[in-house]
Amino acid sequence: MTLRTIRPLALVAAFALAAACGDGDGSTGLDPDQYELVAVSGSGQSGIARTVLPEPMVVTVRRLDTGAGEKGVSLSWSVTQGNGEPTRGSAVTDEDGRASTRLVLGSAGDHQVRASVAGLDPVFIGSLTSLPAPAIQSLPAGTVAPDDTIDVIVSDLEPGMPVEVLFDGVAGVIAERQDGSPATLATVVPAPVGACPGTRAVDVRLRVDGFSSATRSLTVSVPAEPFQVGQVLVMQGSSEVDCALLPADGGTAKYLLVALSAEFENDGNFQVTLGASGVAFQPVDGFQPSVRSSLDTRLRAFEQRLLARGRAVAPRPARTAQLFAQPQVGSTRQFWVINNLDSLDGDLGAADFDRVTATLEYVGVHSLLYVDDAAPAQGLTESDIQRLGDLYDHILYESDVDFFGEPSDVDNNDQVIILLSPTVNGLTPEGSEGIVVGFFFGLDLFDPSTPNCSDCQFSNDGELFYGLVPDPDGDFSDPRSRTFVNQVLPGVMIHETEHMINFNFKVFVNRLSVLEELWLSEGLAHMAEELGGDEADAAGDITAADNLYATNFGRAFQFLEDPSASSLTVVDGNGTLGERGAAWLFLRWLAEQYGDFFIRGLAQAPEQGVENVEARTGESFFRLFADWAVALWADDLEIPDLAARYQIPKWTLRS
Repeated sequence: MTLRTIRPLALVAAFALAAACGDGDGSTGLDPDQYELVAVSGSGQSGIARTVLPEPMVVTVRRLDTGAGEKGVSLSWSVTQGNGEPTRGSAVTDEDGRASTRLVLGSAGDHQVRASVAGLDPVFIGSLTSLPAPAIQSLPAGTVAPDDTIDVIVSDLEPGMPVEVLFDGVAGVIAERQDGSPATLATVVPAPVGACPGTRAVDVRLRVDGFSSATRSLTVSVPAEPFQVGQVLVMQGSSEVDCALLPADGGTAKYLLVALSAEFENDGNFQVTLGASGVAFQPVDGFQPSVRSSLDTRLRAFEQRLLARGRAVAPRPARTAQLFAQPQVGSTRQFWVINNLDSLDGDLGAADFDRVTATLEYVGVHSLLYVDDAAPAQGLTESDIQRLGDLYDHILYESDVDFFGEPSDVDNNDQVIILLSPTVNGLTPEGSEGIVVGFFFGLDLFDPSTPNCSDCQFSNDGELFYGLVPDPDGDFSDPRSRTFVNQVLPGVMIHETEHMINFNFKVFVNRLSVLEELWLSEGLAHMAEELGGDEADAAGDITAADNLYATNFGRAFQFLEDPSASSLTVVDGNGTLGERGAAWLFLRWLAEQYGDFFIRGLAQAPEQGVENVEARTGESFFRLFADWAVALWADDLEIPDLAARYQIPKWTLRS
């Protein structure tokens, strides 16, 4: 894990967000006398069944005469051995002629991945092994004490495979390891988290490369001795409140008391007694979700009403080659673009949309980028369009697909439509603190001819992202410069593409009539921005990486400055910047515990919200919430003997 310090950037505030979907294969075939397809890396890996291999499979298309890589070639990926699946069904080569995918391993056994380019011989990347999931076979019977060394017997643990033994999430020290079938891990038991003297049932599990095993229960005694430096006690208020013994050492010891509530419906008051003194806590005065709903809230609520009315989106029959032809740069198309956000609270009419004509400026494997003909002069240059399209095709889209899954493709064109229009600029009233940069609208995934759905006539019948345009003279709202638009659009595009992917899995794949709860939906989309920043950083595009990271830092700063003013799981989900910062930091902390690809399961699951998190982690939400709250404060303090669970190592939050 790379340690990252937040860079001193200009932080961009308050965006409403968006995007779309795609894949594509525009290749008509390459001449095998001039080009070859070569496997570069990725073979020889192994991982736990149903996890994602850590390293991508990489191939290159190169010219035979010069050996130079060929940019812009479309590839398809498939699995020819084993029952895994590539994270990307297709890809396009970058400036070095390279393309990649990752592999989601299937059941235990050997796997092989095939890369294909029209006209060239395919290549195969093999020696990919899916391993059975390790499991705790047995623990000692009876009661053990903290600092005891116990034998944890583990089945299906490969020799040398890194493993942790977690006790209620806290890793015990493995004093000795004997590989074999089964393996034996002599592990030191850490002190239980929060209890009065007596005994406590502790959940024990294994963590291996992001995989988390099922739990087994272990009974651990709690000694009648004082609280130690580095210990964390989680005291859950109930009819029998847990207690902690604090040493009377003349006042030199310091303790952090974090008051938090994981209740979702009721306000509550409680009191903590410290010796002869008491400290009372009550709900924050005047805490209310924002009165003005964000654009994302209104869009998701509108989509939910359509689904709740039984307007389920059904997959369309595949179009034949005769019916679908790739549009060409310079061609035009008309679109409906919503111009009145207040209309989202009711039924839509023609006056709530602009009917715009836009010209196709960029054709990529994953995207079609149109610019509204009504856009002001001095807009994006040809090089701006090329860079934006390439960034989406090579980094933003592919990162989203790797970490979350593929979006739908209701129009059967394997591409996301990106529409940049001044109507989007006009959605932000002049002088507003927040800015509508862009959005994805689920209405576009409904068939315009859906019976008994008057709103559906305004569907653009495909995966589509709406974005703003440069407006230097402020003709449509406040002035927006080219530099500003180039800076903020990529983060919104990758964010909203994740929303589109999440919609696909909830509605198309899982056949639900309910969307993800907004707090978790937004948290996942903000994770998409961060992970896209990682991909841009790895590709050497530091400017794009900084821009993708920056807005999360701004939201996190607002949350950390006053945590009690924001709710992680605010029921109304109005999405203040502080709430979005909390959601991102919570998922970042979870990813530290379970690996970055853990979020792929969250995005694709049929459950929603807290239930989704508990199902994916196997831990109670209260415990996760409490430990995260401690980590936010304890990160980077270097407290002796503090467990790694109470750190967020990727980012130095105090910086």
